[in-house]
Amino acid sequence: MAKICPLCNKIKDTDAKCKDCGSLMINMGRVQDYSDPYGPQDPINDADNYCIHLFKCENCGITESSKVYKINI
Repeated sequence: MAKICPLCNKIKDTDAKCKDCGSLMINMGRVQDYSDPYGPQDPINDADNYCIHLFKCENCGITESSKVYKINI
């Protein structure tokens, strides 16, 4: 079975909450996409079981990265 990230493949929306204010956080994409100007064009470089995404709070603007566990398809 193949494993895919549910956020990268738009199968699931995020339900991440801000640790500071409790507001909903927005998925900003894979952390790798922000590593350099060509990050989005690079081959996906992640672990077998998870993908690391960047999240931003809609309310206070804080950002944090978090593991998003892959699902079997």
